[in-house]
Amino acid sequence: MPNSKTKQKELQKGDKLTIRRLFANVGFILKYAIAIDKVLVYTIMASFIVCGVIYALFDTLFLKLFIEIITDNTKDLTITLIFVVVGMVVMALNQLLEIAAENWARAKFVKTTGIIQKDFIKKASEIDLICYDNKDYFNDFVIAASQSEEMITTGILSTAWIIGNVTTILTLGALIMSINPVIALFPIAGFIINMITRFKITKLEYDYEMERKRIMRKADYSKRVFYQPEYAKEIKLSNIEIPLQKQFEEAVDEMQETAKAVGVKIAIYSLINWICVFTLLSFFCVPMYLGYLALVVMKISLGDVAAMNSAQSAVRNRLDELNYAIVEFQKVGQFAERFRRFIEYEIHIEKDSGKGKTPPEKAVLEIKNMSFRYEGADRNTLQNINLVVKPGEKIALVGENGAGKTTFVKLLMRLYDVTEGGIFYGGADIREYATQDYRKLFGAVFQDYQIYGASLAENICMEPIERDDKNTMMSDKKKQLEKALDLADFTKKLKKLPKGLETEMTREFCDDGTMLSGGEAQKVAIARMFAKSDEFSIAVLDEPSSALDPLAEHLLNQNMMLGAKDAAIIFISHRLSTTKDADRIYMFENGQIIEEGTHEELMTLQGEYAIMFNRQAHYYQEELVEETENMD
Repeated sequence: MPNSKTKQKELQKGDKLTIRRLFANVGFILKYAIAIDKVLVYTIMASFIVCGVIYALFDTLFLKLFIEIITDNTKDLTITLIFVVVGMVVMALNQLLEIAAENWARAKFVKTTGIIQKDFIKKASEIDLICYDNKDYFNDFVIAASQSEEMITTGILSTAWIIGNVTTILTLGALIMSINPVIALFPIAGFIINMITRFKITKLEYDYEMERKRIMRKADYSKRVFYQPEYAKEIKLSNIEIPLQKQFEEAVDEMQETAKAVGVKIAIYSLINWICVFTLLSFFCVPMYLGYLALVVMKISLGDVAAMNSAQSAVRNRLDELNYAIVEFQKVGQFAERFRRFIEYEIHIEKDSGKGKTPPEKAVLEIKNMSFRYEGADRNTLQNINLVVKPGEKIALVGENGAGKTTFVKLLMRLYDVTEGGIFYGGADIREYATQDYRKLFGAVFQDYQIYGASLAENICMEPIERDDKNTMMSDKKKQLEKALDLADFTKKLKKLPKGLETEMTREFCDDGTMLSGGEAQKVAIARMFAKSDEFSIAVLDEPSSALDPLAEHLLNQNMMLGAKDAAIIFISHRLSTTKDADRIYMFENGQIIEEGTHEELMTLQGEYAIMFNRQAHYYQEELVEETENMD
């Protein structure tokens, strides 16, 4: 484990990569692509090589022989025509091969990128939750997700392009060397200058792209909130659009300044490239030298002049293409660094297979001297927590926002690992169990629940629904889900839904989907727990009734107590009216437990809990009376 952590830190030192690392990154991409579809990769490589060699021979040897044939009075017209026809047929077949390979590869890439995204989604679903709290990791995740498809495709094509161009250049070089080696110096000099300037330009473009993504994230956020429905009411009823627009304008201004500074440098390098490579070395030096050889010293024939001029032009073009291929290769290596960090991240929690099996019966959950600190934080979020949860107990966690309650329940379910101390279930450290087996002990509802663009049934089960041959939901499953919704007080709404349990939630993919209110959505989230009531040993409820009115909250609490049966219940609530019936209450403050006991004991203590409860009691009674009167 220490080695893997050290490796992760080394990989995250920045994006200044060595040449060796760039090649290693592209090699990683190619191995990844070959594992998906080796036929695709090897076929593209082979087609680039074959086409390159044929083009090289046609641009030089064919032209040289053609001129020699037509200038030789001993050759008749028939031989010339046959030679031309053969050349045209060969080039036609070569172009046919190139077009066929390109279109075949394009179709295959669709399948390949689909598999890449499938692998990417699988990896993302398995990544430890703590990674999402790490800004650097999240940036890698976002960029890897946005660039993965293009990067794999470009990685294959740029490598094939390089191999094909190198093969063509070697073929052309052999022909040039056989006639006059000096000609080879001009395109080589141009290649070196082109490569240096293109690498400089590419580095500037990459740095600019990374900076653009950073800056425009603010602008994109400011822009996005104006067309998302959940922000619409507050925007219309306030002046929040003013600071949002200011933030957007500041981001755009910063982007313009960055683009201007980078643009000037790129223009200078591009000008140097064009003057040296094309104007001087290609369009001036080569024709002058060939003219000197043919007309002054008379060392080469007219066919040699044509062949050499065509060859050096082809070499220059191929070297130029090679430069661009190397630039793309460099980009792939840089973007692949983030993709590779993401793919190679060693999953510690989610894939932990453990050493022992979870107890078959409900057991005691015990937290001993537990502390937790987020990576990069300068102090513990939780400090020296001790408590015991027995089967069937109802435990309430209370405290102000930021006291550490939600972090605590995440640790209980091993979404994070403790920094110090331990969490024990059935007498064994929870890290001794397979993570997925241990989590099956829990039924959970979080305050930041989500409703997905799927059917109501799938939103409750949170897994594929078992169906019969007619694609109808099994009757037992249907009854189970209806019972769960009833316990969550959702039955009235269910009867109004056009397709019942099969009704699509949200209008993301279905125009006749149903949009739920905040309270209705929360009831669906709570129904998820009731649907698993026969399976879990511990229910964790993080603000389960925050969007409900007092009477709905009271009914829900009663149903939860009944539905949980002999399972332990751990719930977080800012409404202390829900905590009175708890067997024990723990008061959190600044990551520590400052008070514990029953409601009566804590009220007698007249500490922080009593102060908070008395502060809320008056308002809660008023709400309850108002709701009762409305029902009457």
